[in-house]
Amino acid sequence: MALAAYDWRLSYHDLERRDQYFSTLKSQIEVALKSTGKKTVLVTHSMGSQVTQYFMKWVESKKGGNGGDSWVNEHIEALVNLAGTPLGVPKTLSSLLSGEQRETVQPLANYLLDHFMNRNELARVFRSWTGLTSLLPKGGNAVWGDLLGAPDDISSDDTAPEMVSYGAQIRFDDGSSLLPNQTMDDALQLLTRVLDKDALRLLQRDYMYGVFRTQEEMDSHADDHRVWTNPLQHQLPNAPNMTIFCLYGHGATTERAYYYTADNTDSVDDLREEAGTPALRIDKRQRAHLENVDIGIVHGEGDGTVPLLSLGYMCASGWRKPLYNPHGVRIVTREFIHNPLAAFKDIRGGAGASDHINILGNYDVTADMLRIVSGRGHTVEDQFSSDILKYAERINIP
Repeated sequence: MALAAYDWRLSYHDLERRDQYFSTLKSQIEVALKSTGKKTVLVTHSMGSQVTQYFMKWVESKKGGNGGDSWVNEHIEALVNLAGTPLGVPKTLSSLLSGEQRETVQPLANYLLDHFMNRNELARVFRSWTGLTSLLPKGGNAVWGDLLGAPDDISSDDTAPEMVSYGAQIRFDDGSSLLPNQTMDDALQLLTRVLDKDALRLLQRDYMYGVFRTQEEMDSHADDHRVWTNPLQHQLPNAPNMTIFCLYGHGATTERAYYYTADNTDSVDDLREEAGTPALRIDKRQRAHLENVDIGIVHGEGDGTVPLLSLGYMCASGWRKPLYNPHGVRIVTREFIHNPLAAFKDIRGGAGASDHINILGNYDVTADMLRIVSGRGHTVEDQFSSDILKYAERINIP
């Protein structure tokens, strides 16, 4: 067993440039094969899933590790994504837009931050981490929905409070602003207006967030490192003997969209910030008539940090399509319902917890991992307990 820690603040391009991170990882895996005769099982958590996606494209590319098309198949037995983030995390968007997320707008946290670090300082810190922008949501409106609705929208019954749609990623419809509601595509464009020139330059240097729908698009960007973290803009490696296991939890309240307001502006053209507190901020007013909204956060299904669409779409659907998995890499999806103990019994939730962090101590997940790393991965099969297959059918991607 070997650890492969990385500086998550850096973009993956800079991880290699500064630390030779991927070159070192490639060498470790090659040495392991020569010394043991066995291929490697990579186990990742959260953002680590994107690091390994980048690595598998980097190691093949002539502009990266120059290992060739067969390197992954010859060296990697399996990839285990624990609570992976293939399609990003909406809270990254709010963190970069206004220096806010659910943890910072809670009343006590908000009070403390107001006394020690304001939103401007938080936003500047978040925007300086070029690794963080790798977690911006990918797939745009095709995955996350539009103003007519979203794939993971939940219908309200006649007796329940109203459920707001997730299709508007940023909502300004509180009657106090002329700014229009923003879909995911709109919100990412809004972010480019807010970022300063340096932050915007680095974002555009390192990442792309769209969808490729043809082989021609895939081929023309095969050696473009900006797409290596976006599974909708690159193809899985030529590794038909490899298996990707996606193990994640669901059933925990998760940030999915936001209500925002803007100070002293009624146009997105006025939002560029060279200095000062961000003009945009989460609108924390209570909306008791909306069941899935609390202090300006629109909540959805997920593991408490990553929405179900990001956790599960590629594993349950996207990577089972020839365009994104042309060489037939085996994909196994294992879902685990979040079933924690009461906090007074176990503050971490116990063996049944499967939220984003505490899934690392989940008994069933640990059992699956032991089977995989001990050479019995062929006995681990799909296990679905959420509505991800229904949501995937509503996503219009070939």
